[in-house]
Amino acid sequence: MPPADPNTQHIDALKQALQQKVGSRRYSQWFGGNTQFLLADDQLVVEVASPFLLSWIEKKYRPTLVDLVQRIVGPEVRLSCRVGAGQVVVVQPPSDDVTDGEQPAARSVARTTQPATKHSPARTGRLATLSDFVIGPCNELAIAAAEQVVENPHEIPFVYFQSTVGNGKTHLLEGILRELRKSGNAKCPLLMGAEQFTNYFMQAMSSRTTPMFRARFQSVDVLLLDDVDFLNGKRSTQDEFLHLVKQIQSRGGQVIVGGNCHPRLLDKMPDELISRFQSGLVCRIESPDEETRRGIVARHAQRQRVSLSRNAVDFIVSRFTRNVRELEGTVNVLATWSRMTGKRVNGSITRELLGRMERDCLKIVRMSDVERAVCDMFGVTREGLCSDSRKKTVTQPRMLAMYLARRLTNVPYSEIGEYFGRRNHSTVISAERKIEKELKLGGSLNVGASQWAIEDVLRTLEERARAV
Repeated sequence: MPPADPNTQHIDALKQALQQKVGSRRYSQWFGGNTQFLLADDQLVVEVASPFLLSWIEKKYRPTLVDLVQRIVGPEVRLSCRVGAGQVVVVQPPSDDVTDGEQPAARSVARTTQPATKHSPARTGRLATLSDFVIGPCNELAIAAAEQVVENPHEIPFVYFQSTVGNGKTHLLEGILRELRKSGNAKCPLLMGAEQFTNYFMQAMSSRTTPMFRARFQSVDVLLLDDVDFLNGKRSTQDEFLHLVKQIQSRGGQVIVGGNCHPRLLDKMPDELISRFQSGLVCRIESPDEETRRGIVARHAQRQRVSLSRNAVDFIVSRFTRNVRELEGTVNVLATWSRMTGKRVNGSITRELLGRMERDCLKIVRMSDVERAVCDMFGVTREGLCSDSRKKTVTQPRMLAMYLARRLTNVPYSEIGEYFGRRNHSTVISAERKIEKELKLGGSLNVGASQWAIEDVLRTLEERARAV
């Protein structure tokens, strides 16, 4: 067996130490994905996917990286950070020669997109602000990207905000729109839902007014599209949206979208559109961690002018963990009770009032849920997952399924092994240990034609398994 490459050993040790230093969540956000660590000629290079990531890592993590490189790799090794070749699509800044008729056209688009639809409620009243966000490890990358967009809208050609329902995509898009209007850094920003865009386009198709439809977007220099998942499988609308994206970016504009899943999981979207989604910056907004949940509850309670005891807050943050919307809903219930009774909310009242709501929010994960999530993500069948196949395209999903079944259910090892192809309990234990080892090493695996950090894969699978 050939000796291990010392450079590889140094890089693995550095990545593991960095993950321990900054935490798994921040490591995944800032150093996962396409970030590469390269070591040669007494220089360690951190290669990132965009100028934005480069700026943030230099600003926030360079001292940590320098310290770890000198301690683990050697004091003579220099640290260098750069944007990887071919990672980012560079767009020319917008020209100033806007014709007189363009601004009214864009305003007519904004007026047309106001009516509510089932999936995209009308945005009425005050737009959300970026300052409303309670910042934590779950959303700091997205917030930083949003602030960068507001300061310089044309630096990153495409930004994709991803999160499950209720964790702030729409809030973030509204905040960006509000700040762009306030700052004047964009001449004509426009926010609309994907369903609104689809309905508007279909009306133009049926009335044979497609040229007018396109003309109304001519002055838009920053397009914000919410719920982009709605376009999945709608080929004609996808083609039109791709045409619009090309037009905006050819003028030096920017496109910002929000979606429930990673662009690589939009399996009925054209490859060219997905590649554009990934050409700039993909920002994941995760379910809030405990500290952030406490901040959200405190902020919303202050807004609702309701006083909550420490026990009440402890109950909320320990039981309602999936999204921001749930947390705000619990505070709304307690605030209404407090206003009606004139009493302060304590722990016992909180448990009594929120007991039913807690049961409604509780999702019991079954092994069939885990199986469905794994099969959908990796394109394997249940028969393949439970077969004796030793192909990597089957064994990796099988190990992930066993690991998640153990983590998300109360089922013992023996029953998990029986469920996934009549395997014994030692096979499940072995799978669990292998996945845990890969997590500690910051490992990755292939999902289709792409490589994902294993932590991101598990997080996505867990979200899908928990989905009602």
